[in-house]
Amino acid sequence: MKEFSESQAEEEGEVSSGSLPAGPETTEQELLQAQLDEAEREKAQFKSLAQRLQADFANFRKRADDEKLEIISHAKSQVILRILPAVDDVERALSQSRQTDSEADKAWLEGFKLIERKLISILRSEGLQRIEAEGSVFNPWEHEIVSYLDIPDRQEGEVLEVSRQGYKINGKVLRPAQVVVAKPMLVEITEEPSKLENN
Repeated sequence: MKEFSESQAEEEGEVSSGSLPAGPETTEQELLQAQLDEAEREKAQFKSLAQRLQADFANFRKRADDEKLEIISHAKSQVILRILPAVDDVERALSQSRQTDSEADKAWLEGFKLIERKLISILRSEGLQRIEAEGSVFNPWEHEIVSYLDIPDRQEGEVLEVSRQGYKINGKVLRPAQVVVAKPMLVEITEEPSKLENN
């Protein structure tokens, strides 16, 4: 009976010890697993932070590059605006020149035309484009009206003449063209008021 109880106690001890945690070894394993999990979480956080910082830096560089290009473009536009009056003067002088038989005058005129062509070529290489205005319909974004003319058989708002050339740079209006625009003719009533009343 005693033997049975001892063996029974041993079996019960084995069963009970198998169902309980193994003490210090299991606790150490759980601790290591918790530390590993925490390290994985920190790694994921640092990776996410690094990706955000990388994206922010890329955006900052793009904004800085865009601002730099904008500053350069603005400075270039200001320089060109200061040169355009000289171009206007050259064009005005050439438009006032007269035909002459003198070889000296012809050479002088050709030299002046060459200067004009070079100026325009340099400005075009910087992105400058002339606004084509004459014969087109008035566009408030590109044209500036200096006067109106009553011209028969011309469409209202048609640009009749350009008094100062306008220019764009890289598609943006740098200086609007100053233009003379057609306005509708006023139709005078020639019939007598009595006839109009009878009708």
